[in-house]
Amino acid sequence: MTIDDAAGHGADTLAGAGASPDDAAAAAVLSRIEYEVAQLMRRADRSVSRGSKRPGTGITDRAAYLLLHRLVSEGAENVNVLAERLGLDASTVTRQVAVLEKAGHVRRTRDPHDGRAVLVEPTDTGVDALAENRAERRALYGDVLGSWSRLDRALLAELLGRLNSSLTEYRHRADD
Repeated sequence: MTIDDAAGHGADTLAGAGASPDDAAAAAVLSRIEYEVAQLMRRADRSVSRGSKRPGTGITDRAAYLLLHRLVSEGAENVNVLAERLGLDASTVTRQVAVLEKAGHVRRTRDPHDGRAVLVEPTDTGVDALAENRAERRALYGDVLGSWSRLDRALLAELLGRLNSSLTEYRHRADD
């Protein structure tokens, strides 16, 4: 499908019985988005894990990477807050914390405001591992997108950001 198809030009070839060309074109675009996002997730995970110079760092897994990124960016948080902010189940976060803790990337500490609560915080090793992992990922995407114009890369970044924001908003609406 091309941009012209998405805009409705040539959509008459996509129309099914009883559907207007615009409806069929819109459905075809959504089907393409769904498929391309699934492919993106699979290929990105495989590319990142294959491109890692430090296998076994404990952060090639998408959930572990996002969890450590959150902790480094935002500071120590408890598992339930991490789960909410990352849109993950608390049991998934607990498993990822255990993996990251075993690798020496995070530690559990007592919340100074509530001695009963446990916070998860990044270690210096975790901060360094994340920085190295992010540099590897940037280099990988720099290589993959090397033939793209700066404008195309900026547009991709903007659209991916919008997609992620819309997915987060959708999840919040669905939870309410």
